[in-house]
Amino acid sequence: MTDESPESITRKVIESCASCGYCRDIVDDMPCLFFHRLYQLYDKEHEGNEPITPRDLRLLVDLCNMCGLCPCPGERANIRRAKDGFVAREGLKPSLRVLEDVQLVGRICGAFPQLANRFLENKTAFGFFKRLTGIHPARKFPAIPSEGFSAWVKERGLDRKREASGRKVAYFAGCTARYYFPEVARAAVEVMEQNGINVYLPEQKCCGMPSLLEGDRKFTFKQAAFNLEKLSEAIDEGYDIVCSCPTCSYMLKDMFSDGAYFSDDFRAMVKKLQAEYGGDVLKIPIGRIEAQLNEGFHAPPSEHPLDPDRPSTPLRMVSHGLRPFLPLRMIVEGLLRDQSYFAPLNGLKRIKVASHTFDLGEYLTRLHRDGQLNLKLGPVTGRMAYYAPCHLKQQKMGQPWAELLGLVPQSSVEAVGGTYDCCGISGIMGLKRGFHHASLAMGRPLMDKIVKIDPEKLLCDCLSCRIQFNQALPYKVLHPVEILNESYGNYRDL
Repeated sequence: MTDESPESITRKVIESCASCGYCRDIVDDMPCLFFHRLYQLYDKEHEGNEPITPRDLRLLVDLCNMCGLCPCPGERANIRRAKDGFVAREGLKPSLRVLEDVQLVGRICGAFPQLANRFLENKTAFGFFKRLTGIHPARKFPAIPSEGFSAWVKERGLDRKREASGRKVAYFAGCTARYYFPEVARAAVEVMEQNGINVYLPEQKCCGMPSLLEGDRKFTFKQAAFNLEKLSEAIDEGYDIVCSCPTCSYMLKDMFSDGAYFSDDFRAMVKKLQAEYGGDVLKIPIGRIEAQLNEGFHAPPSEHPLDPDRPSTPLRMVSHGLRPFLPLRMIVEGLLRDQSYFAPLNGLKRIKVASHTFDLGEYLTRLHRDGQLNLKLGPVTGRMAYYAPCHLKQQKMGQPWAELLGLVPQSSVEAVGGTYDCCGISGIMGLKRGFHHASLAMGRPLMDKIVKIDPEKLLCDCLSCRIQFNQALPYKVLHPVEILNESYGNYRDL
């Protein structure tokens, strides 16, 4: 019988990575605690006769923050399996259950913002809370806004679908923008409205990345299943999904689509098409599959930002999709099966949501390239630096915000950060008492580069990164969409 214990899975990851050795050559350039520790454990065991203990294996997987900078998705999947296995067997600390439910904490604080801020300002009370939840005493938190994004949405009626022609977007705001930085979510809505887009905020839960990172598979699936149904319904009514948080868009696009083309749901769909083409699966045109997947998408094709001249194919094949090679025969015969993290969820719905989800910068950039972006932009002065976060880089879309910011008159924006630069926050990992100093050390090379530029404003589309920048740097930190929104406002004031 194959040993599928979390220790065994972790041991296999160590052996696989050590035998490959690719990351050993680049580990000094990567802000990755996981690989540093992995090679250290391997070398001690093989050269120093110090056996790797079960505790070593447990602590090792906790060091992986799923940033995506390493080159092997398969090994990241195994690390996730090991995390899930440890939590399933040992349970999760109550303090971590609090920290991973970012939405719940945000909603409670947002319901009583004045009381919450008094609590945050009270060193004794907040210090006790930090000790109770395992948060490092020095970790800074953003103030709770007096008016949350949800109240603003209700005032404007954005929580209800409205009859409208043209582009329609279901905005997936993300927990950090909704509860801690609502000015970012408001700016995202206003910029989309400046471009004639009908914006709707569907009911939504946390994307699930914090709990996935902790190995809480049950809670992650609960969140993901809810979002899958709500967002799939919105797509069927003609909405595209747009995220202003790159972690959310990474989750909905890459994580949802991973393995979905090998799912039983996709296989059943292809088998039905197979009968229409004389049983020869290789004769099925890609366009026919696209049309079948796209059934129920009712947006006016001419208004779709992706492909206005091809009304029959508004669906975008995502990165884990069918092109350039389509092993349809292997899929139909069951030789390729969905073994991804979200395999238990409906494969066709996962494809649908992933294929119609866009990062906000990506969506606006496509509008610009199609000549459909509102260019009535006013000047925004001041030297700015822009950092593209890890989960944006992981989606392999380039840096759309760099292109958009270049459209703003009189703006001066310098890109900062290389391939392996990371702020080090690592989601809720950066809040933990035992990870705080390591988190700041991971981000130090990037912080040094930013200080060298010495900008008046620091721009980043990841709000977790914003929390880390506010911890380590003296600069004002903004989401790029806030600059774009300011530019639209400055044009109106001319």
